[in-house]
Amino acid sequence: MKQLVLLTALALELSAQVLVGTLRGRGADGTLTPIEGARLHWKGSQYGALTRSDGSFAIERPTAGHSFDTLIITAIGYRGDTVAVARTLPRFDHILEADYIVPPIQVEADAPSIAAAEPIRTELVTRRQLEQSACCTLAESFERSASVEVQLSDAVLGAKTIRLLGLRGIYTSGLIEAIPLLRGVTGAFALDDVPGPFLDCISISKGAASILSGYDGITGQINVEFKKPNRDVPFFGNLFANHLGRTELNLTSAQQLSPTLFSMVMLHGRMFQRDVDANGDGFMDMPRFGNLNGIARILWQEGDIEAQLVVRPTWGNYRSGTMGAWTNGVTGYRIETTTERAESYAKVAFNSPRSPLADRLGFQAAVSWQRLVMTAGDRRISAREHFAFAKLIAAVEPNESVKLLYGTSLLIDAPTERLDSLVRERSEVVPGIFAEATWTPSPALVATLGVRHDWHNLFGAQLTPRMHIKYSPTELITLRLSAGTGMRVPLMIAENAAAFLNNRQVLLDSAILPERAFNGGGGITATLLIAGRAVTFDGELYYTRFSRQLVIDFDRSARQLAIVYAPEGYATSALLQASTTLFPRFELTVAYRLLDTYAYTGGMLRLQPLVSPHRILIAASYMSADRVWEINPLLVWYSGGRIPTTDDNPVVYRFADHFPAYVRASLQVNYRPIGSPLEFYAGIENIPNVLQPVAVLAADNPRSSYFDASLVWGPLEQRTVYGGVRLRLGEPFQPECP
Repeated sequence: MKQLVLLTALALELSAQVLVGTLRGRGADGTLTPIEGARLHWKGSQYGALTRSDGSFAIERPTAGHSFDTLIITAIGYRGDTVAVARTLPRFDHILEADYIVPPIQVEADAPSIAAAEPIRTELVTRRQLEQSACCTLAESFERSASVEVQLSDAVLGAKTIRLLGLRGIYTSGLIEAIPLLRGVTGAFALDDVPGPFLDCISISKGAASILSGYDGITGQINVEFKKPNRDVPFFGNLFANHLGRTELNLTSAQQLSPTLFSMVMLHGRMFQRDVDANGDGFMDMPRFGNLNGIARILWQEGDIEAQLVVRPTWGNYRSGTMGAWTNGVTGYRIETTTERAESYAKVAFNSPRSPLADRLGFQAAVSWQRLVMTAGDRRISAREHFAFAKLIAAVEPNESVKLLYGTSLLIDAPTERLDSLVRERSEVVPGIFAEATWTPSPALVATLGVRHDWHNLFGAQLTPRMHIKYSPTELITLRLSAGTGMRVPLMIAENAAAFLNNRQVLLDSAILPERAFNGGGGITATLLIAGRAVTFDGELYYTRFSRQLVIDFDRSARQLAIVYAPEGYATSALLQASTTLFPRFELTVAYRLLDTYAYTGGMLRLQPLVSPHRILIAASYMSADRVWEINPLLVWYSGGRIPTTDDNPVVYRFADHFPAYVRASLQVNYRPIGSPLEFYAGIENIPNVLQPVAVLAADNPRSSYFDASLVWGPLEQRTVYGGVRLRLGEPFQPECP
C-alpha cells in the first residue's frame, strides 16, 4: 500500500504543480510537534490534502490564474490559518498555534466526514453543509446525514426528534457547546428550538460517548456550536418561506466592544397558521405553530484567558387536531402544546494557568428552567424542571505520548411530570469525579481510557468506564473501536408525550429507576484510488444491550398503552458509506444503513415498531467553477417496517401489520452573485409527494375508544416548494473558520 501511495504522489507531481511542506503545532510550553490529520485546501477550489504522521504534506495547486493562491489550514486543537502562497514557492513550512478550550471540540471541514484525528468516531457537519438544505432547525439539519434519522412518529404533536444507532435520541447526549442542555421535559422540542442559522457546526460522535460529558450518552453525543461573536460577520439575516405559508426570520449581529470584548445577539421567529390535510384523513397533517427564541452572548479574550456568558430563552406553541378545530369553535378535537425554556451558561478557560497540576484549566456552569403543557382532547400533560450543572476540568501532559483530562462535576435536576391524575417527580443531586487518559505510543495508535464515579442521591454509587481506540496501519486506513456502559434516569411522561395522542388506557410504571446499557462497536475508514479518483469508504457496526429499559408498549392491546420497565432489549446498527468527487466540484455520497432494534413489548422481544430497518441515502453536491451556483439533490429510500397490532379494533379502524417502503427526495439550488452580500436559495422537498395514507385512526370520531394518532410511520408533510435569501454584511473581526 505504501508503494502505491508513493507512486501515485509521484505521478501527481509529474503531471501538475504540487506544493510540499510540513505543518507543526506550537503547544502552550512553546514546543513544536508535527500535526497529523490537519486539513489544507485552496480557497475557491476542490484541491485539498491531509498531513501525514510526521506533519508533511503534498497538495496539488489549482489552475494558474494569478500569482498567489490562498491556502486555508485547519487542525483540531489549533487555531486555523489562511495564508497567501506565491505560485513560485516550491516548499511551504508552517506553524499553527494551540487553541485549546476544554473540552476540545472544533469542527472544520468542507463536507460531512469522519474526523481523522479523533479516537472517537465523529461525523462532522459544517456551516456550508447546513446551508445545502433549508435547515430551518437543528432537527432538520440531519436530512443529508446517513447516521442520524429524524423520527416521524412525533409529527402530529409537532416535535421532531432523532434516532442514532437505532435508538431514540434520548439515549444520545445532547450538548450545546459541550454542556448538556439539549435535554429535559421539553427535550422532544429541544432540537426544533435550535435554529439552523444560529449554528456554526455540529459534531456527531457514535458509540459510547466520552465520560467528560457524563454517565449518559449511551449511543453517542451530538454537540452543537453556535456562531461565535469574534468569528462572525457584524450582521446576518435569513428570510425563509414556503408555498404552504410557513415563514421564518433569523437575525444575528456580532459586535466588537473593545480589543478584548465581543458581543452577539441572535433572534429567531417562525410561524405557520394554516390547516393542511393532504392525505384526507380528516386530521391536520402538521400543527399550526409559532416559535420565538434568541441568544445573547459575551466573549472576553485576553492573553491565555477566555470567558463567555450565554443567555438563551425559547418559546413555542403548537396546535393540531381535526380539520377546523381551531377555526370552527370548540366542536373539534384539539391538541395544543406549549413549551417554555430559559437557560444560561458560562465558560472560562485558562490556557496557561502556571500550575503543576494542570497545563490547561476550564470551568463550565449552566442553569435552566423548562415547562411543558399539552392537552389532547380530555387528556392533559404538564411538566416543569429546574436544572443546574457545573464542571471543572484540567488537562496535563506528563510527556509527549500521554495526555490526561480530569476533574469534577455536579448535576442537580428536579423534574415534576403530570398526566391527568398521575404524578412522577424526583430531585437528583449527583456529584462526580472523572479522568480520561489518552496514550499515543506511536503516530499510528491512539488509545483513550476514561472512567467516572458519580454519587447519585437516589441510586447510589455509579461507575462508568469507557474505552476508545484508533489505529491507522497506513495513512489511508483508520480503524476505531469503542466500548462502555451508561445509565440515564428517564422522564416517563414528557419524553413520551407523542405516545399519549390516543384514548388508550394508560399503564404507567410506579417506579423511577435508571435505564442501564452497554454499547460496543467500531468502524473503518479507508481511502482508495479508483479510476484516478480518491474514494473514501466508511463502515461501522455498533451493538447496544439494555439490562433495564423503559419501553413504550403498544403491543399488549389496541386498547392499552403501557410505559414500563423491561428486563432486556438490544439494538444493532450497521452503516456502509462511500464518498468521492466524481469530477471537479461534484461530490457524491452513497450510504446504506441497517437498524436491527428489538424491545421487550407484549410479553416478548419484538422488532421496534414504526421504524424502517433499512435505509439507502444518495446525496450529491455540485458547485460551479465560479462558486456562484450550487445544486444539492438528495434521495432517500426507506424500507417497510412493523406496525403495532390494531386487531382489537373494528375493521374500519385497523392498520395493516406492516407499512410499505417509500422514497423521499429533495433538491435545493443556491445562488451567490459575485461581489454581492446576498445569497438566494430555492428548493423542493418530498418531490414524489409520498404521504402516510391514513395517520389517525377514528379521526371521524376522536372521542371514541378507537381514536389513535400515535401510530405514525411515514411522512405527513406534502410536496413543498420553498425559497429564501441570506444577507451577510461586513467581515469577521477575527479569521472565520472555513
